[in-house]
Amino acid sequence: MRRQQMVPVALLVAAVGLLGLGVVGPPTADGGIRITPGLPILLVAAGVSWWWRGSAGAVLGVVAVAVVTVASIGAGLGSDLVGDRGLPVAVARWVQVVGLAAATYALVRRLVAGRSPVGTAGERPRRDRSKVLQVTGLLVLCGIGAELLAAYGDSTGDPGGIAFALVFFGALYGAPALLARDLVRRLGWGWPSLLLIFAALGTAQAGLIDQSLFSVDYGGYEGWEENREPTLIPAVGLSGYNAYSFIVGHVIFSFAAPVALAEAWVPARARKPWLGPVGITFAAIAYAVAAVLIVTDPESRSGSKAQLLAMAGLVGALVILAVIVGRRHQEDHAGPGKPGVSIWLVLGVAFVLALIPDLMPATWLGVIGAATATATVGVLLLLAAQTRAWTIRHTAAVGAAFLLERGLLAFTYFPLIGDVAVGPKYAHNVSMLLVVALAGWLALRGRTAMAPPAERTALPAG
Repeated sequence: MRRQQMVPVALLVAAVGLLGLGVVGPPTADGGIRITPGLPILLVAAGVSWWWRGSAGAVLGVVAVAVVTVASIGAGLGSDLVGDRGLPVAVARWVQVVGLAAATYALVRRLVAGRSPVGTAGERPRRDRSKVLQVTGLLVLCGIGAELLAAYGDSTGDPGGIAFALVFFGALYGAPALLARDLVRRLGWGWPSLLLIFAALGTAQAGLIDQSLFSVDYGGYEGWEENREPTLIPAVGLSGYNAYSFIVGHVIFSFAAPVALAEAWVPARARKPWLGPVGITFAAIAYAVAAVLIVTDPESRSGSKAQLLAMAGLVGALVILAVIVGRRHQEDHAGPGKPGVSIWLVLGVAFVLALIPDLMPATWLGVIGAATATATVGVLLLLAAQTRAWTIRHTAAVGAAFLLERGLLAFTYFPLIGDVAVGPKYAHNVSMLLVVALAGWLALRGRTAMAPPAERTALPAG
């Protein structure tokens, strides 16, 4: 194995050891898995060391290893290695130590070499870092759109909690969004199939992973029962209002809107896959780890076997439908060409339609009104996408409108759990909204600053 491959693999091995400690070690007060701070540190370090292969990347990797090592010594590393807490803990600790040792060896060799480990003879083309930035931006935007933008949790305004959430929710939402997008683009399918796969992912998240669809009082959030009871269907044990809010919310805010913006950052790559074998592997592992952590949380065990089987069947049906639609309707007409409809008109209309569901009450009439507004957006998009006047920037404008609406609405309420002070709460709102505004500006502007020079010159005027 080459040194540039050895570093991230070794860091991932160490992360697996820390994850194992959370599984077999002492649980949290509520019986869940204890996540050590070293886990996100090693996952980020693995990604950085894989992308930034020079000396600077090696230094950052060494710093990450040093921090985790010092923290582990303080957490009883020696006693765990000799089996004082049992064989499973000892195995997890040894996996961690082996990973850290291998990463240190490879990082030191990289530092001693003083240059990128890829040789000059027969060297592969220099990696396009703008693509890495595009992928990273999508991961961050998915985490923000799914959770942080709404600012309803007790991590609102907490820099440490936000940093962890960006990594964790990037894995939980951004990784599957990347995988679904790459699959659809490789097969030459369009947005209808992609949205159906996103619907499958959203259904899996709310019905199989966190099982919030079936929870009577998930996480102790304020107003949960008031929103659930008016549209509760006792025979199936779920609320119509929650089903719409959670599944459609995931489709739009966790997946579709971030992908629409990220593709518009570099229109020349909008219909191309972004991930290679390594990227696909990283994304799949990240999603699996994040999903397992949620599933094993006692708070996420509210669904019965019949309910879980029904959700699994619905997920499968949505995937099959995506395949059928994809085979019948190939790639979208929308491209980076000159727009025939005002981008700002699309943004304004989409913003109004995005606002309607949030103004609806938690009743069946409200569900019908919200679903009608969302369906209107879907129909208009389907019709517009069949014309040459519709471009990638128009699709991005719709995504930006939904994200901006959610960010602005977050100013009107306080977190639904925890006690957050006024200052940190509004600082959080402003920060998240600025990130979304920047992402929207990069997508809607006429130029593509993130693209390499060769791709910029190749783009049409739009």
